[in-house]
Amino acid sequence: MVGSRVEEFGRTLRGFFENAGGMAHLLLEAVYWTFLAPFRKKTEHRRLTFPLMEAIGNKSFGIVALVAFLIGVILVIQTGYILERYGQVRQVAGLVAVTMTRELGPLMTAIVLVARVGAAFTAGLGTMQISDEILALRTMSINPVGYLVAPRLIAILVMLPCLTIFANVVGMAGGCAMGLTFHLDPYAYIDDSIHFLQLEDLISGVAKSVLFAIVICIVSCYMAFKVEGGPEGLARNTMLSVVTQLVLLIVVDGLVAALIQAVT
Repeated sequence: MVGSRVEEFGRTLRGFFENAGGMAHLLLEAVYWTFLAPFRKKTEHRRLTFPLMEAIGNKSFGIVALVAFLIGVILVIQTGYILERYGQVRQVAGLVAVTMTRELGPLMTAIVLVARVGAAFTAGLGTMQISDEILALRTMSINPVGYLVAPRLIAILVMLPCLTIFANVVGMAGGCAMGLTFHLDPYAYIDDSIHFLQLEDLISGVAKSVLFAIVICIVSCYMAFKVEGGPEGLARNTMLSVVTQLVLLIVVDGLVAALIQAVT
């Protein structure tokens, strides 16, 4: 009994390090094909990247706006009545602004893209894997990382920070709209939000979004390249991809928050 548990733990630990090493290797390859290869050889980045940017960014604006607006509304609902007891209800504007820009804006936007984009990356590339299209690329001397992963990395690196900034603005607008129920003047609300925000709040949120973009792209593509066993394997790896992305987002968020706190 104990021996089987130890053996199972050993397999799990080995699988963890294999996956971590594979993701790190894929990240290094993707960085090379994204930032170095275009200066050394001809790539398909320009032709492939812009449609991906539209699919990732333009088509995500609606759901990101809805989620961000509701988050701003919920923050005011949950904190406004408490601050009102102490006669500090105007402070809710600064609370919403700082919370959205430092934490909830980038995190909730990344979670939306995990569900919408990360799962689509894994499913799409995983389908290519089980239908031997990726093997066909290698046969034609086309590097799959440069052709498939690098354009996706460029697209999400550009669009996720843009969506995060958009979510921050919409979230604060949602808080401003809900602030009317506490008789807060909209102009005073906007002025308080700007007063409370600092440059480091904006920078930390955008920095998180860049790291989140890397996590989403690398994990989803890595899980796609590992698909085996037909449709069942595709479904399993898509589920594992989404779960792994969500866990890593929380881990990265906590590490960045701790680092910023230590530096400041």
